[in-house]
Amino acid sequence: MQFKWSSLLVFGLALSTSHAAYSEEGCRKGEPCTMVVYSEHSDKWQVINKPRAERSFSPFSTYKIPNTLILLEKNKINAKTTYQVNTNEYPPKKWWPSTWQKEDIKLRDAFSYSVLPLYQTWTKTLNKPEIKAFLSQFNYGNQDITGPLDSFWLNSSMQISAFEQVNFLRRLDQKALGLSAHTYQTFDDIFLQKTTQDYTLFAKTGTGPIAKKTYVGWYVGKVENAQGTHYFAFNMYAPTFKDMVKVRVDKAKATLSELGIL
Repeated sequence: MQFKWSSLLVFGLALSTSHAAYSEEGCRKGEPCTMVVYSEHSDKWQVINKPRAERSFSPFSTYKIPNTLILLEKNKINAKTTYQVNTNEYPPKKWWPSTWQKEDIKLRDAFSYSVLPLYQTWTKTLNKPEIKAFLSQFNYGNQDITGPLDSFWLNSSMQISAFEQVNFLRRLDQKALGLSAHTYQTFDDIFLQKTTQDYTLFAKTGTGPIAKKTYVGWYVGKVENAQGTHYFAFNMYAPTFKDMVKVRVDKAKATLSELGIL
């Protein structure tokens, strides 16, 4: 059964916070979550809850990684221009964050704050055959874009597993996606989230409903530290959007810390 992403998001924000079935630490065996980490230097995989890591889910806003790459490669967007949501095409909703309603949104912020209506407008400047060709070239998930052009990645036809997310990120880092040097460099700057003395973190969140009172939340990316580069993909369940955003990133980072990555 399909659920309308926007309406359920409003519903999720309106609900009071309920207790999520998680410990305060990282993802644990048997919990409704998974973490996959591949460490390049040691050729080592670390996986929590492997059956879930092999299961495909809607990518939600983690699809902004391949989507941004495609849009950059096709010169549909660039890092120097500022953008504004077309409110005639996508009228503002009560649940929209203020970051979506600015008049001068940079590409980096559109990516980091998951400005969905901007990405929907941009994606509609592409056509399905060219998107399909890129996703085949990327070997990204199930490559199924039969859903709506501006939402096939939102609880629709596009699906991807945590293992597939990690392997895609590895190919991206190896510059093995058949893209220009300019696209790789521009995206690297957009993908960067945090730099400390101990590590550099590149990451993207993604969240949305897949069933009644069931949201899936993603946190995917890479960590560069003294040991090398570690690619990771985390996902979990929560009953509401509000529950998810309160715990998703912290739980992923706690798991990475427990695995010796952060």
